[in-house]
Amino acid sequence: MNPITQDQDHWLKDYGWAQRGGAWNEDTDVLLVGTVASGAPGADALNAWVAQQDKSQGRVDGVEREIFYAGGVRGYLETSEDGTALYLHSRGEDAFDSLSHYSGEVARFLRAQGCDTPLQWTEARHDRADRQLVWP
Repeated sequence: MNPITQDQDHWLKDYGWAQRGGAWNEDTDVLLVGTVASGAPGADALNAWVAQQDKSQGRVDGVEREIFYAGGVRGYLETSEDGTALYLHSRGEDAFDSLSHYSGEVARFLRAQGCDTPLQWTEARHDRADRQLVWP
């Protein structure tokens, strides 16, 4: 992951990200990861937000899995002993706009659920070797 993180409600749009973390073009799978600490009440709220989204199939690192989609983002949720991570993928000309918009949607949903758990948003490198999502 890129060491650039933002600890606020949502990821503030940063077009400079296109110039960091490897080459970017409109076909690049751009990944933003929102995390909450283990045991934080935000985990349940993240699960509830994902449950409300439309579902489809995609391949992550070559493995077929269920993904959600909302507007210009696709993603999935993973829970570990460290916490819960929401993986938001986008690509195309508006990838960074879509990621900022939907990080805001997630944050508003969490706040509406009465959850004030801080979200940490992390920009993944464009040239990463893992977490590659392929969808139709």
